[in-house]
Amino acid sequence: MTNSAIDFHSPTWRAIADKAQAQLDTLRVKNDSPALDAIRTAETRGRIAAWKELLAMADDKPAPVQETPAY
Repeated sequence: MTNSAIDFHSPTWRAIADKAQAQLDTLRVKNDSPALDAIRTAETRGRIAAWKELLAMADDKPAPVQETPAY
């Protein structure tokens, strides 16, 4: 999908962006919790990355790519 097909100034996009930002805020707080184990932390980080990718659609630059650490 090309970004030109989306009106990033529409009320619909604004509502999506607001929801995405709220989800990011919630997930970041959750991710900072010491109660999360490694699996839940990885899941939360993945969800954060997905919301950030959605928001990055409004930018001219491509979405940030996260490298998977080699274990």
